[in-house]
Amino acid sequence: MLAIITGTSSGIGKEMAYRLAQRKYDLVLIARREDRLIEMKKDLEKYKINVDVLPLDLSKISSCKNLLEFLNGKDVNLFVNNAGFGLYGETINTNTEKEFNMLDLNIKSLHFLTKEIVSIMKTGTIINISSMAAFLPTPLLSSYAASKSYVYSFSVAFGYELKQKNIPINIMTVCPGPVKTEFNAVASADPKMKGLSVSKCVDSIIKGLDRKKSLVIPGFKMKILKFLIRFTPNWLLLKASYKIQSQK
Repeated sequence: MLAIITGTSSGIGKEMAYRLAQRKYDLVLIARREDRLIEMKKDLEKYKINVDVLPLDLSKISSCKNLLEFLNGKDVNLFVNNAGFGLYGETINTNTEKEFNMLDLNIKSLHFLTKEIVSIMKTGTIINISSMAAFLPTPLLSSYAASKSYVYSFSVAFGYELKQKNIPINIMTVCPGPVKTEFNAVASADPKMKGLSVSKCVDSIIKGLDRKKSLVIPGFKMKILKFLIRFTPNWLLLKASYKIQSQK
């Protein structure tokens, strides 16, 4: 079995690599930081699996094409679209160039890779990492939340299309709430709310993979929040979200 994981150098991607290695998946690890990938490769090979590393900046479509060229002809069973980042702050003040780079990675590259990997895979699962922010506009994380809303909507709809055509590839969308990763450091945020551990988040992802689920929301509290969002007026959601984000 072969698994491809983007954004593997830390957080959810790194933990997924170790969990899948324990299950004897061969791995292709993708991230920008080559030193971390090489270090992971050396450690993961203790599981007697094959590990390839590709230091790529997937915010560039040219890098996505290089990845697909590398995978052409390989029997890919699992593709994890985990690469992405956020940008915290008032929209009027955030750096537009960095914001566009985020949108390129979170939306365009994920869209491209999800669509194109279907032609390479014969059967298996594509895991797209979205966010609880996908379910509501989020002041002070406006463009990030919008990008994750795109990921959620696109992934769920595309997954349904594949089922209607009886194509044996499941697209599983994962919508975590706060997780203890490097996300906040990259987003320039200092959250007061405690996040779910990476280990518990990945526990939920692995269970979802085994059960061939189309949507995974890690953590009981986030499942309750998803339910409550359906019955809460938008003005109140915005007010509550702004207050929470303002504490960062």
